[in-house]
Amino acid sequence: MRVSTATALLALLLGGCATVAPPPPPVEARVPAENWTLQGRIGVHSDEQNLSGQIRWQHRDDRDELLMTSPLGQGVARIVRDGEGVTLEMPNRPPRHARDADTLTREALGYVLPVNGLTWWVQARPAPGRVFDAKRDASGRLAQLKQDGWTIDYLQYGDDARPRKLTVVREGLEIRLVADSWQSE
Repeated sequence: MRVSTATALLALLLGGCATVAPPPPPVEARVPAENWTLQGRIGVHSDEQNLSGQIRWQHRDDRDELLMTSPLGQGVARIVRDGEGVTLEMPNRPPRHARDADTLTREALGYVLPVNGLTWWVQARPAPGRVFDAKRDASGRLAQLKQDGWTIDYLQYGDDARPRKLTVVREGLEIRLVADSWQSE
């Protein structure tokens, strides 16, 4: 009896000393890649229109370039953000320029494409310096983010722990984004 009691006591003591790896930090606590390229599909659904197509987004610390094409690959819109502001180019129209993407897309497209927030949201991170509310899934990943009046639902993550499918919704506008490939640069 003494041997089994001593063995049990030893097992309890050793178990008390065992360490468990801490859970990974929340996604928004991780440092994002400064440079990345996302390629995928985008759908924009509003009361007035439904559009879908391809998106190629190249992000740099000081510049964003989003190219949206039709399902057949024809250029629909190109948005460039740099130190000078934001420029929108569309076929058969003169380029438009504004200080920020929200204003520019509202005026030119009839809806706001929240480029500044999306830069962070596609990485499963809230935009820094702004109030947000976050809900997590059982794995600790962001399941839903609410920020700046937008609700971002993370529907699927890829093997690399980056969001693969998400929806961005606000007042009669839904943007669906499917990331087919991510590339850190």
